[in-house]
Amino acid sequence: MSWEVMKSETTKCHCGKGIMTYTMEMDDWNRTRSSTEIHCPDCRARAALEAKERAQRAAGNEALYDQARNLATDRYMPKWLDLYAGLTKKAAWQRYTGGCGYPALGTFYKHVKHAGGVTTYMRSCFESDFEEALQKMSIEGKEINKLLSARSVEPREPLRHPYA
Repeated sequence: MSWEVMKSETTKCHCGKGIMTYTMEMDDWNRTRSSTEIHCPDCRARAALEAKERAQRAAGNEALYDQARNLATDRYMPKWLDLYAGLTKKAAWQRYTGGCGYPALGTFYKHVKHAGGVTTYMRSCFESDFEEALQKMSIEGKEINKLLSARSVEPREPLRHPYA
């Protein structure tokens, strides 16, 4: 399977001192990918700095999210598991989904079987989406919400290349 260049265009870079090459490729399965090659040292350095800053923001956001998840798990996991303690699989599914939506009853049964029981499955549901679990329990965790809202939002930049 090979990639074929569908479009390639060279334009001036953002500072105007060099050039940038935008390339869009497609494979036999109509998957596409695009890339930008920066031939200007100043713009390349700026792009590297921006990428490093994005990575640092992402790491900070991940740390805040992990803190919020750990706090929610410590405080509310027992209450979450108590909601499903002693219930049949069908009753647990009805409580979890309200009787409709994802997962369907058969899928829920498969997940519970592979997890090793309702309690283990419900623990994994809480850990994978604690925000939804808190909503289902009608819990307004101020500290948790504060951590989640402290995450920085990626700044929106105007599109820089002609194919986007």
